Amino acid sequence: MQTMQGRAHAQTLNRQPVTQVAGRTQRRVGRSRLQVYARDFPPPQFDGTASYQDAVALSTKLQNAPRPAKPQRVVIAGAGLAGLSAAKYLSDAGHIPIVLEARDVLGGKVAAWKDEDGDWYETGLHIFFGAYPNIQRLFKELNISDRLQWKSHSMIFAMQDKPGQFSRFEFPDIPAPWNGVVAILRNNEMLSWTEKIKFAIGLLPAIIFGQKYVEEQDELTVTQWMEKQGVPSRVNDEVFIAMAKALNFIDPDELSMTVVLTALNRFLQERHGSKMAFLDGAPPERLCEPMVNYFTSRGGELRMNARLKQIVLNEDNSVKHFELLNGEIVEGDAYMSAMPVDIMKKLMPQPWKNVPFFQKLNGLEGVPVINIHIWFDRKLSTVDHLLFSRSELLSVYADMSTTCKEYSDDKASMLELVFAPAADWIGRSDQISARFNLKVFQT
Repeated sequence: MQTMQGRAHAQTLNRQPVTQVAGRTQRRVGRSRLQVYARDFPPPQFDGTASYQDAVALSTKLQNAPRPAKPQRVVIAGAGLAGLSAAKYLSDAGHIPIVLEARDVLGGKVAAWKDEDGDWYETGLHIFFGAYPNIQRLFKELNISDRLQWKSHSMIFAMQDKPGQFSRFEFPDIPAPWNGVVAILRNNEMLSWTEKIKFAIGLLPAIIFGQKYVEEQDELTVTQWMEKQGVPSRVNDEVFIAMAKALNFIDPDELSMTVVLTALNRFLQERHGSKMAFLDGAPPERLCEPMVNYFTSRGGELRMNARLKQIVLNEDNSVKHFELLNGEIVEGDAYMSAMPVDIMKKLMPQPWKNVPFFQKLNGLEGVPVINIHIWFDRKLSTVDHLLFSRSELLSVYADMSTTCKEYSDDKASMLELVFAPAADWIGRSDQISARFNLKVFQT
């Protein structure tokens, strides 16, 4: 995924958005000081779940591994979550990670910057599901679990034919899959009973046969799978368009059904799998910096503005060293790429391009996404949760002044909207993109 942020805003008839262009923000009149507004729900009890215990076993194995006689220097390209978490666990195993980041900001796909007025703008709207046991374990090991703001166990969809209204799937606090079944049965606004029954029958193979069946559906798009299983097309219109965009930022007729079924399978098998949390502030400070502090305090290194120029090989095609854009040579005992797939493709050494392992990258393609922030000088009537838009281009959105402590404001709103797929919009001006998003948002 290639994420880009939009920073322009347009005026509306009865709202007063704030315009931010080319990184310069016009001061908002009468903006109140930040106050804690978001409501926290109790964190889920993960400790007894099988998936969380698997995550515990994996990290504990690294922490308890025999200390190496000679620690390996592992050079990692990329300081996103993948690169930083790799560095954290390598240091747990007694090795020395050297993390190279091309930019001047941590986080990769969760990067964020501050403008001249001190407002954060992020590269994406980030949610942490209960079905992510490894990241939950990472938060606990870093002693920052309290930075996750858990929301009600709900999935909330905007009603296309009723602007400003939402349809909710409320999950009761009972074991899975019954909590999901009850959530679906209770909602009578989006699907008829006939559609619910046919949808449930279509999902039975995934529930019964598990991940093996899920992986076998990789050759089918979401739309093709639904036709094969006899699921009504309205289920696609009401549910799967929003879900496909939320998971991979592309439409159901392009997305592999394996992606959707993997998520649904976890949601249906784990009591807290579909429960969502927001981070309580900007990811570089609230998540990335604790990881950096962890591995650097154990001998690791982080080098910012260290852009990779090329991967230099030995005669046997193993890595000799990394060469940076400034001509610096970085050597290690092992090397790791935690770069986006599109960048890795560009830096791929020629001898590797015919290796079957690396040829698998050819099937991966970045999806352009625009993340837009819109500030209002008044409080909107929004919901303390992630919202699925169900529109053609908006994926998900949230009022961050309500959902997130660091951005909280009881007199103003800051909407964060994910605009995808955005390939046809990346080259357009910020103002055009923002106006279009406001129009879509209002309808």
